Amino acid sequence: MNIKMEQVRYTSTIHHPEIQPVYVESINRQPERLTLPYFTKYEFVSLIATRAQQISDGSQVLDSVADMDTSDPQFPCKMAEKELLNSKLPFIVHRRLPNGNSEFWNASELRVNW
Repeated sequence: MNIKMEQVRYTSTIHHPEIQPVYVESINRQPERLTLPYFTKYEFVSLIATRAQQISDGSQVLDSVADMDTSDPQFPCKMAEKELLNSKLPFIVHRRLPNGNSEFWNASELRVNW
């Protein structure tokens, strides 16, 4: 490793003891997930509402708008649902479990089950 970088790391831990270095080897990998890879209705609606708000605020759409009417008042909601169903959304779903642990799912990993 670079000697200068080691010196910076050492002096920063002296000046800021509350900051601990994080090494790749010390990061716990995601354990096996307990929940199923399906959206709950709450997660589905929450992601669509969040993405529809982003689209209506001027965010760039992530999927093709060729077959959609962009002047339709429901366009942001329909586009958000299309992006979600086509696994285009870069959102992370945080699921809190009853035992106090959490699971993190990428929206593209989850499917609709209804």
